[in-house]
Amino acid sequence: MKKDENGKITGSEPVDERTISPEMSLISIPDRGVSIEKEIAEIEKNIEFFNRVKIVALKMTKISDWIDQGGSPYLMDRGAENVAIAFGVDISDVQLRMEWAEDGRGRYYTFIASGKAYAKKLARYVEDIGVCSQRDRFFGMLGGKFKEIDQVDMANIRRKAVTNLYSRLIKRVIGLMGVTFDDLKLAGMDVSKIQKVEYKGGAQKGAEPMSGGAAEAKEKLIQMLNMMANGDKEAIANLLEKFSSWNEIETLPDGQKKKGKLHSVRDISKLSEKWLMSVYGKVKAEYEKTAAGPEREAGQEG
Repeated sequence: MKKDENGKITGSEPVDERTISPEMSLISIPDRGVSIEKEIAEIEKNIEFFNRVKIVALKMTKISDWIDQGGSPYLMDRGAENVAIAFGVDISDVQLRMEWAEDGRGRYYTFIASGKAYAKKLARYVEDIGVCSQRDRFFGMLGGKFKEIDQVDMANIRRKAVTNLYSRLIKRVIGLMGVTFDDLKLAGMDVSKIQKVEYKGGAQKGAEPMSGGAAEAKEKLIQMLNMMANGDKEAIANLLEKFSSWNEIETLPDGQKKKGKLHSVRDISKLSEKWLMSVYGKVKAEYEKTAAGPEREAGQEG
């Protein structure tokens, strides 16, 4: 650079590349990258940690908290909520909205619940949605056919969407999505004792064939009893005994009537079609008070 007599810069001279030292021929950039090996090791540590968390969480559940749903283990609401308490899961910002769609059968609605979950013990945060449609197989079908819109109880669809949201949030924030029977075995559980839920109806050997509507009702009755009893076989039998109970009415010589023999069953296969439909109606009325789980208030509707 050139300077005048007062020391001010007036210009610059061209640089002769030949005068640049070899050390200055390359620009030095600080190494701000990370070691791939170190990152992989960290990921492996995280995988090991979350696998341990999963096993610890599964050990907090009981056989009666699970059902074998079509060949896969499914954690019932009660079991998920117990694990959520242990891990300090806080669910917030629950909102509910309804959307309309249309298909070949016409218009139908879907409730979508959204929310957030934070597990204090894991310092982990997730967001998710829970969905239930008017076309839900359990609430929206009867006799293999979809009900008309005015025949579907909208409150059940709303509650089921929120219940689905809570279940997904709890399982995701703790890491219990996609649990397998092998996972349950690692947690020390005897998977052979898990109650199976069969969704395909059919007449039992030697049983009187049922109409399509009764077969559908039987399938739903099985589902409701399992949900209400959290898959516990003894509890299911007790519920069936309770809801199937009825007394014969005897007529005395003076014309008065009194209660006679008490009838009840603990095995659903022993119900006649007429009796089954009566039991189904009673169980459905009780079940719909909670819609497969405690009703949870949504923070906002839209």
